[in-house]
Amino acid sequence: MADEITPEKVSLTRRELDVLRLLAKGYTSTKIAEELGIGQSTVMDFRRKLHKKMKVNRVGELVFKATELHLI
Repeated sequence: MADEITPEKVSLTRRELDVLRLLAKGYTSTKIAEELGIGQSTVMDFRRKLHKKMKVNRVGELVFKATELHLI
């Protein structure tokens, strides 16, 4: 399948990985913002980018896909 996501095709920034790892731990956007010292709107931007890059709609799908691809 041409649109299949593979680890090689997913390019995440360090900050996107930070947000992803904290989402996987069950952190809320507010808690992630506090932990990383960034604004909550910035966290939401990272989350939107992650969902788009991973082609998923829900956090559970995002974490599952990232785990499946060994990104976290």
